[in-house]
Amino acid sequence: MINLERNEDALRKIAAKLRILRRNAELKQKEVSKETGLNIGNIEAAKINPNITSLEVLCRYYGLTLEEFFDDIDL
Repeated sequence: MINLERNEDALRKIAAKLRILRRNAELKQKEVSKETGLNIGNIEAAKINPNITSLEVLCRYYGLTLEEFFDDIDL
């Protein structure tokens, strides 16, 4: 049986990567939220579990593929 519990470590790593991408782009959370329609604040704080569609939207926004996004994240 697959464990479907919330993986806090993975969420923190994903949140940190998104925060780095946003800061490197010199954007504010409000700007990203407005342009993507996503609550980036809660995602970056690891308060919510982003689905694959949300991650894909954010990757496109930052000019990455999902593969590139996860390439250096050790899950």
